[in-house]
Amino acid sequence: MPLSAPFPYAGEAAAFASSLLWAGSGIVFRRMKGRVPPAGMNLAKNSTATVCFSVVLLLVTGAPWPVGLTGEAWLWLAVSGVVGLAVCDTFLLRAMMEIGPQRATLFMALAPVLVFLGALLPPFSQTEALSRATTWIGTALALAGIVLAASEAPVVGHDPRAYRAGVRDALIASTLQAVGVLLARLGIEHGAGPLDASSIRLAAGVAGLLAGGLWFRRLRPWGRALATPGTLPVLVTAAFFGTFLGIGMNQAGLTWATSTGAVSTINALAPVWLIPLTTVFLGEHHGGRAWLSTIHALGGVALLAM
Repeated sequence: MPLSAPFPYAGEAAAFASSLLWAGSGIVFRRMKGRVPPAGMNLAKNSTATVCFSVVLLLVTGAPWPVGLTGEAWLWLAVSGVVGLAVCDTFLLRAMMEIGPQRATLFMALAPVLVFLGALLPPFSQTEALSRATTWIGTALALAGIVLAASEAPVVGHDPRAYRAGVRDALIASTLQAVGVLLARLGIEHGAGPLDASSIRLAAGVAGLLAGGLWFRRLRPWGRALATPGTLPVLVTAAFFGTFLGIGMNQAGLTWATSTGAVSTINALAPVWLIPLTTVFLGEHHGGRAWLSTIHALGGVALLAM
């Protein structure tokens, strides 16, 4: 990846592509409901992205894994991968099955708020943000969007218990994502680059899922579900575009951006795209509250990214 933007507003374009890719993959994952358990789906997703990043590393560095990193960097990134990609993404996929990808993705707007709060604590101690009014307004807007989304009436014919479980799973996922981001920051502070960090986190996520599947004796059922004709190719394709290319475009956007805040906001647009996408492809119905909660949350993310 070139360090300078190949054309004007390349960073913003890459961020735009990243949000669209994640939104599109969310539709695909949701349509796999009932065919593959969320954890098995997550294993296929992370495994695909891990292989792709290994190929990129091999082409760039000559080795299919990161080299020259300290043990501390490996440790923080590995733990981050287990928390943020194995456990977090499994809860997120569960939430997608229960309340739909638009609502589940919107709840992830809570993660930047939690990252901000976590960064106030040691070893980060980034207390300078406390003096900015935009920080507090952004936090309030993001939280208002989450509350509005949580209070939105379930879709017609939906099981209220499943809806409540989906809200719970989405909140757990957003919390775990924040923890994963903070742990990844520690790994990056110990010298890991974006490509190294993505590769280690994904590989650790796969290892964590395999260990969990082995412990809970779920590997065989996951394998049978993934072996169903037509299932694995669909998941691999969605993972290639949504996870591998999505992460790549995200990193490209941050690398080429003239404004990190603008790119971070564009990267968070997936819930916006998912309102029309879920209506067309999943038959979901979203009222005015869905748009209002999305605008609130996105505005909060924008202010927090400033």
